[in-house]
Amino acid sequence: MKKCLSVLSLGILFVLMGARAQAAEEIVKDNSFLIEEAYNQEPGVVQFIFTHQYLDPSQETNSTFTNEIPMGSETHQFSYVIPFEKLATAAGDESGVGDILLNYRYQLVNNEHVAMAPRLSLILPTGDYKKELGSGSAGVQFNQAVSITLGDKWTNHWNAGFTYTPDSKNANGDTANVFGFNFGTSVVYNVTPRTNLLCEFVFNNNETTVAQDTKASESSYYVVPGIRTAFDIGETEVVPGIGALLGIGPSAEEHETGVFAYLSFESKLW
Repeated sequence: MKKCLSVLSLGILFVLMGARAQAAEEIVKDNSFLIEEAYNQEPGVVQFIFTHQYLDPSQETNSTFTNEIPMGSETHQFSYVIPFEKLATAAGDESGVGDILLNYRYQLVNNEHVAMAPRLSLILPTGDYKKELGSGSAGVQFNQAVSITLGDKWTNHWNAGFTYTPDSKNANGDTANVFGFNFGTSVVYNVTPRTNLLCEFVFNNNETTVAQDTKASESSYYVVPGIRTAFDIGETEVVPGIGALLGIGPSAEEHETGVFAYLSFESKLW
């Protein structure tokens, strides 16, 4: 817990220092933490996102690298996500690359008041299932993101989706068809156009293979209050952010708390 508070304090200091370096007054968009905002990249604008998540008392971590690339116009977007995980398993601590996601997102609606962007993802079995870092089988994921502008100061985001993985393997090689679903919402308050306070709620329910054709289900609930800001280095927009992971419901019973760190670089490359 002390480590979480120390990291969170340093992160907030870093974000506030970045806030002092603000230049242009463009509104920060598409830079939430665990919630997906419904805004595709503008033509020629490429985004690189790094995240790091730490949970206590398990001391598990999950780091990701995401690259978002527009496909000709703002209507179509391709991205990929590479996770690196450190897990506490029955066999001991395991770490390595998890299952990689290849994503296509369609900008269905984007006007002054509301934006909608459904995403379809192919999950590649790149994680070692014997170390519980992956499923050992390809899967699919769908997520619907909706963003609602409530005024100059407030924005509301909603997510709902599911994940399906046939023949998902456990560490022993047993297989089962597993399903999961997710739901989340967030509120963003613009202290300034480029410094925002946000609070997210995220719910996930996922099945895991426990024996041949046998599966179990587990859920997690988190509230994530945080702060983000943006500043420019040349033609590149830099967005750091920091948030607290607070377990509620079953996650609170396990006394789960943690820190979420976010860093994005966005540049017009063509």
